[in-house]
Amino acid sequence: MSRLISVAAVDDHPIVLRGLADVIEGLDGLTLLATATSIAELLAGPGRKADVVLLDLDLGDGSEAPDNIRQLTGIGASVIVFSALGDPKAVRGAMRAGAGGFVTKTDDVGELATAIRAAGAGTGWVSPQLAFMLLTDEAPDRPTLSLKELEALRLYATGMPLKTVARKMTVSPETAKQYIERVRVKYRKAGRHADTKIDLYKRAKEDGHLD
Repeated sequence: MSRLISVAAVDDHPIVLRGLADVIEGLDGLTLLATATSIAELLAGPGRKADVVLLDLDLGDGSEAPDNIRQLTGIGASVIVFSALGDPKAVRGAMRAGAGGFVTKTDDVGELATAIRAAGAGTGWVSPQLAFMLLTDEAPDRPTLSLKELEALRLYATGMPLKTVARKMTVSPETAKQYIERVRVKYRKAGRHADTKIDLYKRAKEDGHLD
């Protein structure tokens, strides 16, 4: 039997918190530890021990979302941003700060449950609507990759050795290496580090290139 994933929620609207509590308690494999209206309140109570924290992006206490996300990931929690805001800039900012997923308040309960379970398992999640938004975003710091560069990035960033990437793409290892290097150069020019495989995984995840 798989272990329960403990969940906490932070939102400055009590009605939203009550609704979240009802939803989470009705989902198999999840248990609600606490709800809070601020990060400080969460950290002062049992919610600090939660595996996954659902976090509103725009709390009314003046705190900044990236700072809130870093505080939570700093104590070992996986963060799912649960927000009414769904613009690409907000999603990218949250993912770059360390959020493990982003679900909007208009997504259905099934997607929220999937996001929580993915975060509890250590994998990321962005709802399909937001993923499409990220893929079609033309922000200056989001490099435009060719189809081959994108294919190489997806394969390599998820852990495949370069020789395996080359075999999957039916190209030589040297050609596959060139695709990866072009991706690195494009991210560097955009001001985003991509020197290591972990860097590339993070950039691909942030920009919606990974499922």
